[in-house]
Amino acid sequence: MIPDAPRAEISRGRVVVTGASRGIGAAIVRALRERGAQVLAVGRDADALDRLAHETGAWIAAVDLRAPGAPARVVEVARDALGGVDGLVQSAGVIRYQGVGAIDAAAVDEQVGVNLVAPLMLAQALAPELRATRGAIVNVASTLATRPAPLTAVYSATKAAMLAWTRVFAVELAPDVRVNAIAPGVVDTAMVRQPRLAPGEPLPDAPERLVEAQLEALRALHPLGRLGAPEDVAAAVVFLLDASWVTGAVLNVDGGLTAC
Repeated sequence: MIPDAPRAEISRGRVVVTGASRGIGAAIVRALRERGAQVLAVGRDADALDRLAHETGAWIAAVDLRAPGAPARVVEVARDALGGVDGLVQSAGVIRYQGVGAIDAAAVDEQVGVNLVAPLMLAQALAPELRATRGAIVNVASTLATRPAPLTAVYSATKAAMLAWTRVFAVELAPDVRVNAIAPGVVDTAMVRQPRLAPGEPLPDAPERLVEAQLEALRALHPLGRLGAPEDVAAAVVFLLDASWVTGAVLNVDGGLTAC
């Protein structure tokens, strides 16, 4: 039996975006709204979501996706607000820079919960909706999944696991739902602008100087000579939502970082 024709321009349809309070997630919401999509922006910061809704006209849901029942809640809100779901973009993430000897269980639990468990369970909860509309999922992972850096052991592991389940879901949900991932390089967001300290290293008197030195070193890793912008990732998300013969793929959006 030949599958039905692929969906076109899901990026103009009804899309749920997580991690939408700021940074990459907010940029994705803006890009989709500019294309005329109906968007449900999901995040934990209710005030930031209110500002985004005022700016873009997106629907919003202040939800901690780690909470019991959170995936079912997002499904319910998406049905009520959008009338169905054509796309799911998962950009929520958290990183705690901790080196060997300083990794603590609370940081492990937080990163595993936010970066791995919550997106997997939300994708599972929305799978019936996406099957019905022949939709698409785009997960925002990281080049750290395959090119790890010091102080990122747990974060790197969670993003590597995200790539693994992305491929499994792509196989299990085919041909109805396409599932892909984006692996950004270093994107200039608040997540990156945190001091990275070795175990036992005290916070300096001028942490902003340390952060700027770190950012300059990170820029130098990218052949294109700059850090990514949230809009760079948003453009790639739009592409993958609409790439009708792409599934189970990981798209590096990294300024050439992984080419070195």
